Amino acid sequence: MYFTLKWRRWRNSDNASTIIGIIRYIPYVACVISLKIYVLMLLVHKRDYSLDYADYDDYSAKGGSGSHSSSQIQPTTTTQPEDPFWDEKQRVLARLNDTVLQPTSFNRTPDTIWLFYNRIPRAAGQTVVSLLKSLSADLDYQHQEHVYRTPWQRLMSEEEQRNLATWFEYNFWPKTYDRFSLFINFTQHRSPYVKLRPAYMTVARDPVDKFVSYFRFKRVDHERVKTEMSLRERQQPGTGRKWYWKKLEDCVLKEDPECDLKEGTEDFISAIPFLCGQHDYCIKHGNSWALQKAKFNAEYEYSVVGLVEHWNMTLAVLEHFLPSFFQGVQQRYWDAEFKDQRTVNKNPKKYKPVSETVLKVLKNKMAHEYELYEFLKQRLFLQYKSIADLLQMPTTKIHSKSTEKSALSSWDRMDIELRH
Repeated sequence: MYFTLKWRRWRNSDNASTIIGIIRYIPYVACVISLKIYVLMLLVHKRDYSLDYADYDDYSAKGGSGSHSSSQIQPTTTTQPEDPFWDEKQRVLARLNDTVLQPTSFNRTPDTIWLFYNRIPRAAGQTVVSLLKSLSADLDYQHQEHVYRTPWQRLMSEEEQRNLATWFEYNFWPKTYDRFSLFINFTQHRSPYVKLRPAYMTVARDPVDKFVSYFRFKRVDHERVKTEMSLRERQQPGTGRKWYWKKLEDCVLKEDPECDLKEGTEDFISAIPFLCGQHDYCIKHGNSWALQKAKFNAEYEYSVVGLVEHWNMTLAVLEHFLPSFFQGVQQRYWDAEFKDQRTVNKNPKKYKPVSETVLKVLKNKMAHEYELYEFLKQRLFLQYKSIADLLQMPTTKIHSKSTEKSALSSWDRMDIELRH
């Protein structure tokens, strides 16, 4: 009886109430901590599984394409996945240096709910993003823009690539994602228990036009100009203003480092690195193996690689090859309601036409880029030809909730595209 009364008195005290309250919350705290530890283990866990196809992970360590014989690369010995082109990929990759790649009209789009748009600079990127955002509500998917915290996040580490693959795996709703990123092999970095991988698409542009546009854009974008000039002025007074007033013709003909395009220099702007992948050799200008790998990825990994110079054809192929994300894109692009979401010209200055001499010099230095460009053009034309009969049929109309406005003329809109 004595101990019972003492227990009741203690239980009714303030200290007892506090202690009992803490004890009641212990299971909840333990549960939350356990879940966080489990998620952390998933993120840092070393994934031990075989790839769907061989890749050249040891290429850069063996000294470039000249010393990298095809006999050193063997296809992975795995169980064949649900990919009708798996055997063909293995054969081509095993002898990539000795293979003449030919574009086809095949639809390589995987069965997926995700789309990765790895943007190539100065190639209608803002227009494509605006279209994805506009269509997302009608097609019931979400578009995620990448938030840039550093100037260069295009060449990523293995851990960063795995983290991005994990990010997709935790999205159970249809999702599109855009980023200035070199090609990522999601098959290599996905978890062993996940069968889906994002579909790939991008848009390329005539190499010289893109180079000229980028050269001028760097001197128009206010934030970029302030950063570049400030950095140069701190290093050597007067060089910032000299850089700002530099003429394209002088830059090319006088072989300024900014326009020299020497073989082996790092290149984060051209289409080859963005299609080649996340390897050091992919960003080396003039690398023949990087060109081959870019062609391989364009043919076997990308659903669509559009071209700014063939914009209407690009929209048609996107709509038929990636209907989950681009159904109704042709109608939406030409609708009056899309007028306020169009790309704004960021190069408002008027420039003189580039001289034939400068164009010739640039084209000679961009021979690999033009070889890839012609490859992409042939593939786009073949894909468009394969859906020619379907283009005569009426397509499902997509009606947006936004207010209808006056239409932009066809010539004005195409002029905007060619400038970006």
